[in-house]
Amino acid sequence: MKSYYHCCSKGLAREILFKSDEEFIAGINRIAICIVLSLKAGRSVAVLAFCLMDNHFHFILYGTEADCNAYVADYKKLTAMWISKHRGTALMEKIETGCWFVPQYKLGEKIIYVLRNPVAAGLRVTAQGYRWSSAYYMFNDWKPDSFVMASDLSARALNKIFSSRETVPGKWIIVGKMVWPPSFFNVKAAEAPFKSIGSFMFDLNNGNIDKEAEEEMMEGNFSLPDAEVRIRAVQYGISNFRKDSVSKCSADERLKIARLLKAELKCNAKQLARVLRLNPEDLRLLT
Repeated sequence: MKSYYHCCSKGLAREILFKSDEEFIAGINRIAICIVLSLKAGRSVAVLAFCLMDNHFHFILYGTEADCNAYVADYKKLTAMWISKHRGTALMEKIETGCWFVPQYKLGEKIIYVLRNPVAAGLRVTAQGYRWSSAYYMFNDWKPDSFVMASDLSARALNKIFSSRETVPGKWIIVGKMVWPPSFFNVKAAEAPFKSIGSFMFDLNNGNIDKEAEEEMMEGNFSLPDAEVRIRAVQYGISNFRKDSVSKCSADERLKIARLLKAELKCNAKQLARVLRLNPEDLRLLT
């Protein structure tokens, strides 16, 4: 089933993903290429919001959990490959990523959280003034004065722009060396959670950040996909209680499985509650 997901990478402690305008531009082009790769693999993923920071990145995606995780896996793989090729050195730190389910009623808050990252990081720029996020393109009906369509460029020129031999849609707009983000990210879907331009601007400029999202980003809270945790939960149910389904386990048995999952996989309370159908509050003090 398709849902919304907040997917991001953990901030690197010592290395930088995007050092220059050139690297940020390449990073935005990779967002588009990962959409092409998803479609090529039979996956359907829509990008509703993005923000590239110097040592990490954020996406709001719409698709199945497996497809969204695959999209992010493609993005971090291509990023590591680009750095290795263009800097001449491999990225020494592992890019760790996570994806979290976003209820539709929380979608607006999560988008704001992602778009306010530059402000929260203390950069001297407004959220909409930051060039490397989708905030720059929301609630704007303008296009650049000078651009070409992808269909007007040769395959060689497109390969150079995207650092990829993948075929991109001819209707995509190219500005200089960068694909125009509204070509590939769903602007209307991103704007839909907000009642008006005024409410969007109020949230964007008044620090209305979802505190739960901040907790998710804390070190150590990156989790495995729910599907993988469910498989392990079933294995614990079989080995400990001879029950081949979590739904067949009592609340007390599920709590014991939660304790084992937390110890082994470092799952947080919200994920354990989703997978095991338990009250999140009962799991916060789990040891």
